[in-house]
Amino acid sequence: MASSFACFTCIGLLFFPSGALPWPFGGSELPKESEKPLRAAGEPYLVELRRESVPVRRQGEIVSHKTSYSGVLSVGVGEQPPQEFRVVFDTGSGHVVLPSQECHSESCLVHRRYDMNASSSATAINADGSTVPAGELCDQVKIGFGTGSVTGEFVRDTVCLGSASAGGAQWRDRMCVETNIVTAVEMSTTPFKNFGFDGIMGLGLQVLALSPEFSIFNMLTKGDQLGAPHFGVFLTDGENGETSEIAIGGHNPTRLQETLSWSPVAKPELGYWLVDITAFRIDGVEMDFCKDGSCRGVMDTGTSHLGVPAPHDKAVAELLTRDAGDLSDCREVHAPVVEIEIKGLNITLDPENYMRTIPLKHGVSVGSSKGVTLPSHVSTTTTLPPSLVRADGKQVERYCRPRLMPVNLPAPVGPHLFILGEPVLQRYYTVFDWKGLKIGMGQSTSVQNMKRKKSTSSQVDEVIMFQVRITVRPCASRPSKPSRLALP
Repeated sequence: MASSFACFTCIGLLFFPSGALPWPFGGSELPKESEKPLRAAGEPYLVELRRESVPVRRQGEIVSHKTSYSGVLSVGVGEQPPQEFRVVFDTGSGHVVLPSQECHSESCLVHRRYDMNASSSATAINADGSTVPAGELCDQVKIGFGTGSVTGEFVRDTVCLGSASAGGAQWRDRMCVETNIVTAVEMSTTPFKNFGFDGIMGLGLQVLALSPEFSIFNMLTKGDQLGAPHFGVFLTDGENGETSEIAIGGHNPTRLQETLSWSPVAKPELGYWLVDITAFRIDGVEMDFCKDGSCRGVMDTGTSHLGVPAPHDKAVAELLTRDAGDLSDCREVHAPVVEIEIKGLNITLDPENYMRTIPLKHGVSVGSSKGVTLPSHVSTTTTLPPSLVRADGKQVERYCRPRLMPVNLPAPVGPHLFILGEPVLQRYYTVFDWKGLKIGMGQSTSVQNMKRKKSTSSQVDEVIMFQVRITVRPCASRPSKPSRLALP
């Protein structure tokens, strides 16, 4: 799903009631025969993603931007119009999360909220999938992310990709599925208040969800709508109006400039899109901490930085940080090539991929990052290296600094875990094979890759969409009160 908003990827699951009850696939009103999908058989459904940047100010100056990528889905079928929401398609978490109409925290009030009573296809449920009787309490869940948390209740409803208000071919072409969703009754201020997206569509592996019925992609694979049990991610910084997208049910070959290279998912039982990292090199020199084969990387669409295992992030930052000189865009600086070798592919990142755009002045605080931690939450920061001096021995005044964040995770996911976020995913078109449990990557046809043009956008700050914990609170442990999600 970084220092302000970075990764919503799920690191740990703690829950009490478990399991779920299955139900029939599909909603009550899928496209009619007279409205056959316009996609050819086997083609994926393409969802356009909007890149959003939120400025970060330090000492009165804009020093960076937080970013997110979101698309539209619609919830509910029947007599009333569907409710539309803008969600982050997050490979690092496992649930569909939407603000509830019953949520009155400031983070919810600035977004569109889901009203169960406005959907004739909705049913209030508990964590095990059982229906909540009218007037009774329902289970609650608390999901903790790398940044922020939500407390929610459960609803079963029909979710459709795309915008109902758009109408026409796009809506007739929609994919719909009945699935369990989490409706947030509380949402933390950070990061949810400052971004335009309303919720999250988790695309982590099925075990990250409370049950298979909470995993929307798993539910999509139960029907015949998907051409293939794959989804493909194309991220771009938006140069020349270029838009990002996610392909559901396959991938978009026009976004690739080379054949996909495939790598198996490591430890799929953990729920993450993990790959084994066989070597990590800077300027051709292999770093020692990955030589024992303990390094792995998680592909995370919700993270705007390159996550590096702590405490090694500090040494990596020092090797990559450069004197900005008179540069106005740090992506033009001469700096080392970063190589992340995985099975089947050697991922290479140039300064234009990993550098923060805006040079930082010496002494200007850019904020600290706790990174992704569990369970100790030990604070570590990737600071400006104190040893960087000019050739004449004077202190460097303006730095070009890489987009790094420290990652602190114990076994079995850590301790040597990289988070392969936006710097990697903007360069490589990435395909996630749900059933084959493998990841395909190839350089994308983005403007940056094809023409190597330089952007004038500001530095990108961390974004942590990384679900880290989840706790279900049984209804028996809560004070008696009318259920907010009881059916009328």
